[in-house]
Amino acid sequence: MAAGLLASEQLMNFSEIIDTALAQQRALLHAPESRKSDTPLRLFSVREVSHALRVKYNSLRQYLNTLDGMPEGTVEPGNRKYFSAEEINQILEVLRKAGKLEDSRYPRRLPGDPQARLVVYNLKGGVSKTSLSVNLAQFLALSGYKILAIDLDPQASFSDMFDIQADVEGLPSIYDVLRYSDADSGEGPIPITQAIQATYVPNIDIVPGSMSMTEFEFETSANFRSGSEGTPFHRRISDALEMVDDTYDLVIFDTPPHMSFAVISAVYAATGMLIPLSAGMLDVVSLAKFLELAASTMQVVEQHQDKRYDFIRFVLTRYSASDPAQLQLSSFLRSHLSGSMLSHDFVSSTAVADAGNTMNPLLELPPSSFHRRTYDRIFESLSGIADEVDAEIMRAWGREPFQREAD
Repeated sequence: MAAGLLASEQLMNFSEIIDTALAQQRALLHAPESRKSDTPLRLFSVREVSHALRVKYNSLRQYLNTLDGMPEGTVEPGNRKYFSAEEINQILEVLRKAGKLEDSRYPRRLPGDPQARLVVYNLKGGVSKTSLSVNLAQFLALSGYKILAIDLDPQASFSDMFDIQADVEGLPSIYDVLRYSDADSGEGPIPITQAIQATYVPNIDIVPGSMSMTEFEFETSANFRSGSEGTPFHRRISDALEMVDDTYDLVIFDTPPHMSFAVISAVYAATGMLIPLSAGMLDVVSLAKFLELAASTMQVVEQHQDKRYDFIRFVLTRYSASDPAQLQLSSFLRSHLSGSMLSHDFVSSTAVADAGNTMNPLLELPPSSFHRRTYDRIFESLSGIADEVDAEIMRAWGREPFQREAD
């Protein structure tokens, strides 16, 4: 008889060790609270509010003092006023009601506007896809978009960033929404409304990911072999979203770095695609192969129904303009992809990496925790990406995109 633990026992032992260590690390990082979500999102200065709502700073200060219904905010040392994310939403609606915010600055659907659905998609790992998705969601939510995030990655890193762990807490996940009916057990998919979890960030709800998503792949294959009827796999997400079509302005899909039936379903449901790409030649080579595979996959789906996007855009991630090789590659991509590349890049920074290690997107950290120039550089990067995505959504809604002006 072979000595030692079975491979499955060894792997499970390591899993339990790491889970325990991570729980201890989270408790240490977020002390004295036991969880990150126990602490409210930080407050924002008047200048940050003016940037989020795209209202000139001096104009906003005047509106805060003269328009009825404005929140009081919180006065901190130095007689500076700060506002919570909930209060920023209140300010947005007061400005809209008072006629101070035209359609191009109003990040909510108007009658007749379809729900925007953005898939962040690349089969290459290590391109900062989840970090980009989380930060983009928070920037757009602060500006006023009501967002539903759907985490399709079995590793559920996006969900972890919002302190929601479906596997650990026994919560329903996206798997429970997409699963097939089981004739033996009588179990079947649940309405998406039963899987949606509120997050500690106002305007962002989430359908968490879970390891169960691996089962969806096996079930889909089995469903094909058996010839069972029911909703085809590629329509399962789009059909599920019909129930919340009027609830959210924007749906963001965070996808795993591999092709799967769930990813194809998200690609089919989406109205726009954002493809993050690291500034390395191997990543560009992988991108060409990925795009060919994605095109072939969509051709199969399009045999049943046309699939058209409002936009497809590429964004450079982990980018350092001071690196000559990356600068050269950026020029190469922009010369060939031209208008399909976002103008703003997701910059490389040890500060971004440190924030990721503490599970904190940029807007959850006070600017004082960074060197001011570092914070401004990262903020400009992420804010610029959010503005460009917002512009694409506005065009899809038939509105003239907003152009920022210097104060």
